[in-house]
Amino acid sequence: MSYVSDTTTREEFLAERNTRSRQVAQVALHQFDIFCNALYDKDGDVLIQDIKSTGIFEKSYTLLNQFSMWLSEDHLDISVPMGKSSRPMTKRMPRTIYSYLVVLKSYFEEFGGIEINDRRFKKRVKVPKKITIELEPFTHEEIRLICDIASSDRKTLYMTLKDSGMRVGEAIQLVKSDIDTGKNPIEIKIRAETTKTKQARTTFVTSETSHMLVNRLHQINDTDFVFATNSDPIKAVRNETLMFKYYREKAGLTEKYSHNGRHKKNIHSFRAFACTQVAEVHGEEFAHGYIGHTKYLPMYIRRKEKLPQMFKQCENKLMIYERIEVVDQDERVRQLEEKQEKSRIDMIALANIMTQLADIRADNARKDLEIKQLQNMLENR
Repeated sequence: MSYVSDTTTREEFLAERNTRSRQVAQVALHQFDIFCNALYDKDGDVLIQDIKSTGIFEKSYTLLNQFSMWLSEDHLDISVPMGKSSRPMTKRMPRTIYSYLVVLKSYFEEFGGIEINDRRFKKRVKVPKKITIELEPFTHEEIRLICDIASSDRKTLYMTLKDSGMRVGEAIQLVKSDIDTGKNPIEIKIRAETTKTKQARTTFVTSETSHMLVNRLHQINDTDFVFATNSDPIKAVRNETLMFKYYREKAGLTEKYSHNGRHKKNIHSFRAFACTQVAEVHGEEFAHGYIGHTKYLPMYIRRKEKLPQMFKQCENKLMIYERIEVVDQDERVRQLEEKQEKSRIDMIALANIMTQLADIRADNARKDLEIKQLQNMLENR
């Protein structure tokens, strides 16, 4: 059956992936083409087919290793298109390089019909080590500064993000019917098809955000997007990233990390803020489940009935404008026990005082009797 192809085309390779994965794959293959043209004056597809035709598949590892090393260096003589403009080709971070290589491994197998052995790949292809530093989280004051500068709609989005821990891509795909304003706290159903993990989950907003969100919902229909500025999720996320960049610069929060040149505060920092605040109340595992990390989601989902109560216990930590007294059940029990113990001690003290008063009265009565007896004796003389 020679008429049935045993490999896929580039178009088929991209079409089989979801929206976010397709975007990463497109960028990775484009970068690979730039690399191949720069070093070999050929497109990536041609090089892969050449390797396949020679039958010397070990060259695949050599090529992927060269690509990895090439990505870890600046190439300022190469311009990369960015919308209507372009910018010089700069080195990629280790995590980005790794994600590109994951795409290329699959592409070599599906497009080129070249199987990449994991053991050989790890041995032959070197990926720069990731530099791990302590990230600076958003503070309550910084979020308030951003929100005070932002437009009404963007403020509502940022307030929802810092409460719910949603990814921006999840938030921009919310429609009015995903939000239940009849619940306390307001409940947001994140649909599985809009999440990175393809698992649905429930999240919430604080009382300081609820009135803003309700006002926004009154302006739209049940099937309307709540926050999206574009029906294309990729373009909608890009729009929000650009808007946040504008407000960040206006707020003066432009400090960058020295090791990668990236801003310390970005639109994803709202999600990190939610995770940090929830973790202070319920621990790391619950917090990571709350913001949708795959490893911790099952444990989070199992607590479905308790989630509203558990969120309310975090509410004070998440709020940036208001403060409410949040006391959990254990704390209430402890306070009642302390009050009861104090009452018991007070009752014992009161009983002791009453006993002492009774002793004093009895002593006084004896002394009065003795005085009367002495008076009688004196009168009889």
